[in-house]
Amino acid sequence: MDISTASKYQTIAKYIKTGEGRSRIAASFTQPLRQRRDYQSVGRRAFYVEQLLDGQLPIWDKDANVTAFVIGAEGQNIQCVQKPPRVFFDLFEIASNPEISITTIREKRFDVLERSLDLARSAIMAQEDRYVFATMDALAASATNPNPVIQVTGNLTSNVLIDAKAAVERNDIRVANIFMNAKDYNDLLKFDRDTLSPEYQTQLLKNGLMANIWGINIIVSRIVAEGDVYVCGEPEFFGRIPVRQDLTVLSADDPRNRMVGFSVFEMIGCGLWNPLAMSKIQITRV
Repeated sequence: MDISTASKYQTIAKYIKTGEGRSRIAASFTQPLRQRRDYQSVGRRAFYVEQLLDGQLPIWDKDANVTAFVIGAEGQNIQCVQKPPRVFFDLFEIASNPEISITTIREKRFDVLERSLDLARSAIMAQEDRYVFATMDALAASATNPNPVIQVTGNLTSNVLIDAKAAVERNDIRVANIFMNAKDYNDLLKFDRDTLSPEYQTQLLKNGLMANIWGINIIVSRIVAEGDVYVCGEPEFFGRIPVRQDLTVLSADDPRNRMVGFSVFEMIGCGLWNPLAMSKIQITRV
């Protein structure tokens, strides 16, 4: 939630009057030693995100006579929908329930409550992306896949990317995003600088956008397995993420055990309905 500058000044003025308030301000400036950067979702760049109205069912008519791959109920499996002209997206919850003892809150020199919420949000985003890439893997492994997996031995080359791009764009679908692991992205850094345009804006880098090539976004995620590269068309022609309840934080304290807790959750669906909009590259290192 964005807070105005005036509100920030009012909050600081309120807390700075007391010793306990000044301690809280100091804690907010102290950061823990982190193992790595918190995960930021990239899967919503691949699929079209649609907020559902109250009572609205997540059902869409298929315009194309192709197979759809949808995450099933409770996120347990992937359903393959071939014949029906309509696709129903099962909705499921992704949740995290952090709890922190009051003693721990007093002991830590940083805002442990805010940090626990950051980790919970990061875990939910990572799980959401696992579902997104799981549907892509299901498509790639399907016998009905119109774009067979492109096998590569050695390093990823520009010719291979062009072949994967052509496989999608021959269907009048523009390639918008390429998803890969950081290790495979290093192969792209060996391209000519006139071909690859690296991104330098910090905010975009934090969200996985590393570079631009031929007008296509190169997005890096640690959720993508090493050796897998997904060349994807525009989100509105590829998949859907219906959202019944977006990321929400509820209080879930346990006074009996002196625990401060939160319930962090979202309710979404996930699936791709147009196999023509993706081509997967499988890299085998030697």
